[in-house]
Amino acid sequence: MFKTRFNYFIAASFFAAAPALADTANVSIYGVADVSYDSFKTGNSTAGIQGTTINKVSSNASRIGFKGAEEMGAGFTANWQIESLVALDNAGGTFATRNSFAAVTNKSYGTLLLGRYDTPFKIITRKLDNFADSIADNRSLFGTVSGVSASKSFVTKQPDVLSYTSPNFDGFVASIARVNLAETTVIKASDKTASATSLSAAYDNGTLYGALGYELHKLDTVRVGGEEKAWNVALAYKVEDYALALAYEKTGDTLGGAAAPTACAALAAGADCMGHSALYVTGKYLFDANALKIAYTRTGNLGAAANTGATQLSLGYDHRTSKRTTLYVLYTKLSNDSNANYGLGNASFASAATASIGAGADPSALSLGMKHVF
Repeated sequence: MFKTRFNYFIAASFFAAAPALADTANVSIYGVADVSYDSFKTGNSTAGIQGTTINKVSSNASRIGFKGAEEMGAGFTANWQIESLVALDNAGGTFATRNSFAAVTNKSYGTLLLGRYDTPFKIITRKLDNFADSIADNRSLFGTVSGVSASKSFVTKQPDVLSYTSPNFDGFVASIARVNLAETTVIKASDKTASATSLSAAYDNGTLYGALGYELHKLDTVRVGGEEKAWNVALAYKVEDYALALAYEKTGDTLGGAAAPTACAALAAGADCMGHSALYVTGKYLFDANALKIAYTRTGNLGAAANTGATQLSLGYDHRTSKRTTLYVLYTKLSNDSNANYGLGNASFASAATASIGAGADPSALSLGMKHVF
């Protein structure tokens, strides 16, 4: 009798739970596990500070995500995604700080998205980085405005994004996004607000890729109502086993005379303080299950400050062991000008990031790792 009742209880529980299980049928789990063993040399600074060698395990933008889609009728689809950074080399991670959103898509009308997301300006050049999310990532120099917080960078995921992406017209796609950079209380007309507007237009036929982007930041009272702006261009060409790509960007600002950053205080009000230009050139050669990669990045002087540019050269080899798993080795070196103080990596996406020890230092790194996509 007890056995019969127990079996009935199990069966009843299963059927009671069935509707709840059905409700999650449109949920997909995905992610990236990317870990490497990195050996850094911090180099020596212009001031004579002696560098050292640092060895560590790094979790290079390892992440886990949940996403789903549901038909709404009349050709419209509801899409959602929650993506989180995972620190595989240490305890912890951050929930929903990567691209996380809800969106409505229609093949004839495009996509309307709300959430935390990459801006159109960022997207068109990020896809070209052959060393993305590693210690050799080009964001150490490309898309970076020295002295400006990550929330106001041109290469980070932005909060409070409202974006629209057009349908694909024979390879052509246009995007626009409006960003609220800070959720501060605005109660009177004299209060400053922080916002961004980002635009892009891209063409991709599988062999040739070209894109243009523009982004404007209107900054808050911390920057005394200053502005930052940037435009970029991306070009790529694939033929058989070869792929070549180039990206260029130009940034400018009106931060001169502002209370922050302090480097601008001595300039005339409205002067260009941290504007610069940057160039990225990369190539990849595929053979069998292998790939050879090379990348060169150069950023120019910041505003009128002399000797504040830097150069980065990266070399890499990938070996694909399966459809989802790749073993890799890379070497990268960043050479700062005498008054520049850039470091390798980017703390906002990789625990591999490391700061420079001072102006003029030439940090370098050797990295051996494994990347698994699921």
